[in-house]
Amino acid sequence: MSLHPPKPVATPVSAPFWEGVKAGKLLLQRCRTCSRLQFPPTDTCRDCAGDEFTMEEMSGLGKVFSFTETVSGARHPYFQSQSPYLVGQVELDEQAGLIMATNFPGSTYVQLSVGAPVRVEFETIADDAVLPQFRVV
Repeated sequence: MSLHPPKPVATPVSAPFWEGVKAGKLLLQRCRTCSRLQFPPTDTCRDCAGDEFTMEEMSGLGKVFSFTETVSGARHPYFQSQSPYLVGQVELDEQAGLIMATNFPGSTYVQLSVGAPVRVEFETIADDAVLPQFRVV
């Protein structure tokens, strides 16, 4: 049995996001009331408390917002086997403050910098699970 990252568990609210990811699309919620994008998906808008959303496909482009290299303390066996590994946040081009957490596959610590351009890619981690990850471009 090969190790893989923990599989995402979809909720009724997050299911459209995960279905999009499986189809190779980065779909995020847009509030019908104030037009703001948000992630992660929730029942109400963080800006105006509206409760009606559309799902909109993002470009998948952004920039490194923050990052670190994790060298110890991983609890999940997969991450223990990958240590050290890079984790961080990206800000998507579509909206200031629209942040997603990520790993940085194919990157080294010295290649990363705040503001570096990134592009989403979709990593199949198991037969039934795909994760959006961001790669420095």
